[in-house]
Amino acid sequence: MSTRSPMNKRNQEHAGVGMTRKSAGSAKPARAAAASVRVVPASSKEKRKQLERGEDLSKLTKEEKKARKAELRRQEDRVYAASNILMREDADYPKRRKVFWGIMILGIVFIAIGWAMLMFFGDAAGSQYQTLEIIAIALAYVCIIGGFIYDMVRIRPIRNHARATAEGMSDAKIDDVLDRASKKDAEKRAARDAKTLERKNK
Repeated sequence: MSTRSPMNKRNQEHAGVGMTRKSAGSAKPARAAAASVRVVPASSKEKRKQLERGEDLSKLTKEEKKARKAELRRQEDRVYAASNILMREDADYPKRRKVFWGIMILGIVFIAIGWAMLMFFGDAAGSQYQTLEIIAIALAYVCIIGGFIYDMVRIRPIRNHARATAEGMSDAKIDDVLDRASKKDAEKRAARDAKTLERKNK
């Protein structure tokens, strides 16, 4: 490919001092996009999502867009509720949540011990109490950070799996999961009410 000579008269007349040529990437297209092509700005996150779903909301009215957004929010709420139900139905989830809360409560206990020692023995001479305070606070940090790590490693995979399962479900299956959960809740409420009534009668 040949290059233009800088001594060419045309280059000398039109070349601006201190100016650089625009890159090919910044050039505008020579003609408009075809009718079947939808141009979506790269900065528009919502429009990219619509394009991925195969939707085009550009021709809808404001009210129709609001109704569509409300419908999407309702669907997301249903998926979230179904994923929570599936997560609670997992056999390992309740055990791991108990372990998580046990670790967190232990951390809070160590914090309370450290602060109690600081309040009662803060002015005491000697390094024995100060060492115990530092140990208690260090153990509290270890427990709390360990609890978050445990949640990330042992509980989050269950949560992510339940979420993915719920997102892959049809509306009918989500309805079945929600109905099953509502029936269980109704049975628990009925059993609780029966026990309360029994106590009152006694």
